[in-house]
Formats: sequence, C-alpha cells, structure tokens
Amino acid sequence: TIHTDMNELALGVLDIYGFEIFEHNSFEQLCINFTNEKLQQLFIELTLKAEQDEYAREGIKWRKIDYFDNKVVCDLIEGTRPAGIFAYLDEESIYPKGTDKTYLKKMEANLGRHKHYGSLATKTNHTPSSFMIKHYAGDVIYSVEGMLDKNKDTLFRDIIVLIGQ
Repeated sequence: TIHTDMNELALGVLDIYGFEIFEHNSFEQLCINFTNEKLQQLFIELTLKAEQDEYAREGIKWRKIDYFDNKVVCDLIEGTRPAGIFAYLDEESIYPKGTDKTYLKKMEANLGRHKHYGSLATKTNHTPSSFMIKHYAGDVIYSVEGMLDKNKDTLFRDIIVLIGQ
C-alpha cells in the first residue's frame, strides 16, 4: 500500500499461471489446471473484456486488444449441456461397470471433434489411456488411469466407518 497526502493506493498481484504440465498428468493436474483456466477466464472477463466494453460504451478512442477467450476450454471441462470432461467422469464413476477405459471411450465418442480436445486414439496403434486438452497455457496430456477412483468421494463412507468404531 502506498500512502500519499491525498489518498491511499493499493496494488494487488495474483499469479494465475501456476499451471502444471508434467511428464505424467492425471486427475490432480486436471483439477489444478481447470482452476487456472477459471482464474484466467475471470481475469479476461474483469479486465480485458469489461474494460474494452466500457471504452466502447463511453466512446473512448482506444486500440482493441485481441485475446483468447478461454471460455470454450472451461466449457469443455465443466460443461453439462453439452456434457464435458467432468460430467463424463462423474457419470462413469457412478456406473457400476464404469472403468477408466470406458470413461475415455465415452469422451472420445462425444468430445473427439472438439477443437480443444485431443484424441490420442487415432495417433497410436495401441489402446489409448490418455487424452489431451489444449489449454490457454499449452497442450497437456492427461492419463485416465486411476481417474475414476480418484473422483469417487469416499469421505462419507469413511465417516460412517469411523463413527461405527
């Protein structure tokens, strides 16, 4: 905070580029990277888009700043209509015969043509176990192995067992 005779100024800095891209990425990195996508979307909405809209409304002369609106990536991950990556994960997690492979097959069938979803099924000769998301910060390949188990919320069951002891 800067103190002056007239008033007080404050500057806040938020590092929204805590993106994780490892050699092996799974559920945890997907959640972290999704959070960063949402922060980036909020940043775009509150700064670039809002300011440019306000300048246009007020007739202020300015030079338009082009930017990538990552809402399309957020919708790919969290969408419900049409379903996105998390919706299919939740669906397969409650399906009794759901597996990581059936989850991947469902995404390939329904999201394979999305321009920010990378299908690895056609790029390899073996059974695929991963998919790619084209994030604002770069392309990330995620392994589906263990995703269904990691997505299942066992806290409720654990509490019941604890109380029963």
